Amino acid sequence: MKTCMIWGDLSSDRASEQYPTVAVCDDCVETDQAKGEDSQILSVADYDSDFGDTCAFCDTTIDEESESD
Repeated sequence: MKTCMIWGDLSSDRASEQYPTVAVCDDCVETDQAKGEDSQILSVADYDSDFGDTCAFCDTTIDEESESD
């Protein structure tokens, strides 16, 4: 699990809605990064539980991800 800044609602006046920070599982990070210019993820950082424990893309929890390793 990683903490990622992603493209959001660019028409919003709030930066937190334009570029939200969310939890993303390792598989989704890898898949998204392979898209190159079409990637939804702007930056990737170490996991921070303040941003949740469920992947914003596929709803996998950190516990489910740990079990699959």
